[in-house]
Amino acid sequence: MSFDSFIETVWQDSAIANFAVKKAQRQLSQIFLELNHKPITIYNVGHKNAASLALEANGLAVDTQVQHQQYDTILALDECFTYSDSEQEQKDSVNSVVKLLKPGGIILTSLRDYRNNPVHKRNLGDTSYVNIDNTHYVVVEINKPIAVDNQSWEQTNFVICNDDSATAYELGKRRTLYFKQLAKYCNDAGCKQFGVLKEHFWKSPWKRSMEHIAWSRF
Repeated sequence: MSFDSFIETVWQDSAIANFAVKKAQRQLSQIFLELNHKPITIYNVGHKNAASLALEANGLAVDTQVQHQQYDTILALDECFTYSDSEQEQKDSVNSVVKLLKPGGIILTSLRDYRNNPVHKRNLGDTSYVNIDNTHYVVVEINKPIAVDNQSWEQTNFVICNDDSATAYELGKRRTLYFKQLAKYCNDAGCKQFGVLKEHFWKSPWKRSMEHIAWSRF
């Protein structure tokens, strides 16, 4: 069973969705103003998230499968570039997204600060609580570091429902991605500007830890 099924359950709760979407609308409005960017054609990579829902609520279409040859805005949030088996696969993942961008287009992605908070080296990762329509859920990340590569780990998310059941979701192999590393991947792919937003952080409802938002313009 995919963890996306639990994420879909989260978004079906109107209270969670309304709060997260309104927050994302305010946040994206400020971010796009700072970046002098107007999203028109949008592609979302990875999980359904509050940013994609917020843009849809603003009347914009957000593709989750490639419908256009190129996009001016790509959302790659919830650390989607860390779901890689190797450094080369990570580079290839970034490059495949860059190829979908129009000239002048931007990518927004989110990352934890693995240098100062090496959660990938700990067996217990992020833990969070979610109340979905008065049903209590606790999400626990269990990490299994890979001995031959200290930048990689395997992750399982346990979702505990009330006090009587738990479901394990295998998220597979992941790999750290540092800000300078992402900047290099983007620069190698033709990035014209790269930055990490200082005033904005990303957090989906099923997580507790904040993630930094990085942007790149091509």
